[in-house]
Amino acid sequence: MRYKSSSLKDLISFISKGIVPKYANSHDKNVIRVINQRCNRNGEITFKEARYSDLSKRKVTNEKLLKNKDILINSTGKGTAGRVAQISENQLTEPTTVDGHMIIIRPSEKIDPDYLGYALKAQQRVIESYAEGSTGQTEINKQRLLDETIIKYPSKEEQRKIANIFINLDMKIKNNQKINTNLLELTALLWKNKFSLYNETTTIESYGEIISGGTPSKKKIEYYIDGTISWITPKDLSNSDSLYINKGALNITDIGLNQSSAKLLKKGTILYSSRAPIGYIAIAARELSTNQGFKSIQPHKQKYTEFLYHLMKFITPNIINSASGSTFKEISIRGMKAIKVPKVSEKDIESYHFIVKPLFDKIRLLEQENIKLKKLKNALLVKLLN
Repeated sequence: MRYKSSSLKDLISFISKGIVPKYANSHDKNVIRVINQRCNRNGEITFKEARYSDLSKRKVTNEKLLKNKDILINSTGKGTAGRVAQISENQLTEPTTVDGHMIIIRPSEKIDPDYLGYALKAQQRVIESYAEGSTGQTEINKQRLLDETIIKYPSKEEQRKIANIFINLDMKIKNNQKINTNLLELTALLWKNKFSLYNETTTIESYGEIISGGTPSKKKIEYYIDGTISWITPKDLSNSDSLYINKGALNITDIGLNQSSAKLLKKGTILYSSRAPIGYIAIAARELSTNQGFKSIQPHKQKYTEFLYHLMKFITPNIINSASGSTFKEISIRGMKAIKVPKVSEKDIESYHFIVKPLFDKIRLLEQENIKLKKLKNALLVKLLN
């Protein structure tokens, strides 16, 4: 397969930063949906964090209205500048643009638009290196993006074949995610129908031990280097859509664990972020540890895990109301111990466990499959597009 090489500027028809929004409510008249940096994560655009701008106060040119296959790059932000995603037609259910912290790139007819989208995702690390400026104010140098980003590409026919490989992989991953979402919603509905109306109350400690975490000193490299113990922070959960977690960005060593307030948590423990923000939840897929940003619930019995997961979801509003703090809200172990929860019989928990355990196992299986698919996709991005 023979490849040509061109700089990005020769393969696009339009590039621009977004608008400075005049924010409005989604139900107001004459508004437009505005995507921001937080909508761009893991190579995809989501709209949970999208906002709306008042068109009567700030008009949007036709060029800046997003089109099918537009490529979006975060232009600013520590840890977010350089993120690449591509918008698809089925996402453009209403007029949409981006704010001034994102760059719109529109492929020209010289290249298959999907191929270019994946080619830029393959070079995300390079694009991230174009961020310049002082700490907290870094911004992607647009001229470097255009001049220094070199795209290698075969014939249009081969581009299409390569793009379809990645499209099919993404479709499989998304289908697995949809199945998992539906399965988890079903287990939540079963929990709510079975347990939410109990009149008698007790405390979380009836079902599990509340355990805080800790951070080994960052000054001691022996606490981290060659560590084999997964060490989870709330940021790890914010970067993941998975129900189960088995590793974070960092590992710690046995000595790091022993010389800090971090604890080794059993498989099946409910990880619950207790600050910045409160309410990230995941299930430990293996023995691991956390930093102090968690108040984890280690079940007294393995069969309590699924029940406790949805219990913590159910009582999160009460936990937030009980939290305190000036800089950011935090719930203490003492505060967690005081939260009232439904008092449920052992028999009913066992009955729920029997019904939902196969569903949780299926979710875990599909999450593991997606991990493998993402690894395959990343390897192919390097092999075919980099």
